[in-house]
Order: sequence, then C-alpha cells, then structure tokens
Amino acid sequence: MFSEFQQVLNQGGPILWALIILGIGLYTILASTWLGLRKVKSELAEYRVVGGDKRQTSRQFAAFELERLAWVERRIPFIGVLAGAAPLTGLLGTVSGMLVTFSGLAASSAATPIDKISMGISEALITTQAGLLLAIPAAFLLAMLRSQTETAQTMLQQKLHEVIVADHHFPTPTA
Repeated sequence: MFSEFQQVLNQGGPILWALIILGIGLYTILASTWLGLRKVKSELAEYRVVGGDKRQTSRQFAAFELERLAWVERRIPFIGVLAGAAPLTGLLGTVSGMLVTFSGLAASSAATPIDKISMGISEALITTQAGLLLAIPAAFLLAMLRSQTETAQTMLQQKLHEVIVADHHFPTPTA
C-alpha cells in the first residue's frame, strides 16, 4: 500500500506536492476556525453582562464581537482563497502533465516515447483529481462555516437585545 502511495506521489510530480501542502494548510485553518467558532458560541451562551446602562451594555457586546467573533470572520475569506486555489493548482498540474505528454510525442529518440506520454497523462489526471478532492469538501465546509458564523452573529444580536430589554424597563403602552 505504501509503495502504491509513493508511486502516485511520484507520478503526480511537484504540483502534487504543492497540492498536499495546500491541503494540509487549508484543512488545518478550516479545523482551527471551526473549533474557534464553537468556542465563541459556547462563550456567547455563557456570556454575562456586568451592570451598566444601555450604552455600556452595547459596548460590552461590541467588544465581545470584535475580540472573539471577528477572529473567525477574518479567516473565512482566506479559507475561500485556499479552497479556490486547489482546483487551479490541479489545473496547473494538468497543463504540466500535458506538456510532458506532448514532449513525449515529439521525442524522436530510439527509446519508446510511450513511457513519457503515460507519465504526462498520469500527472495530468492525478493533479486534477487531487485539486478537486481538496476543493469540493472544502467548499461545503466553508459554506457551513459561513452559516454557523452568521448564526453566531444572530445569537449575539439576540442576546444583546434580550439583555437590553430585561435590564431596562420600557413604559408599557396603555390601551
């Protein structure tokens, strides 16, 4: 099994190695952001406002948003760039593999060019597949992360309004 994996790595060429590094970075940042968002949501669920008037309460919630939730929101565009770079890097591997293929076709040596042609086709297909295998799940996870971030933002706003309404008595309209 290890030899087959090593063979695929060799056939994919340097572009496949770049895709592996890209994938490790992409999924590491995705996982840490997801865990960070879960932590923010749990902190938000337990968040308590310490006294103050309506303005002070709003400041405390704004500070929470800027310190905790903004960290997640700043990472989302970068994750999107990395997820978008994966299929493009796979396409680069396709072009590189096709260049090797055409180089093999153009070879006029006595050696059989079929080896070089098959190497080029293999590189093209492996890198394309790897780029798509990285990007497709990342796109779904990114969409879920965006949705969960919006949910956390909504929870924050809802909690702010609940605290303001609970701590500040508004006159009830008379009929």
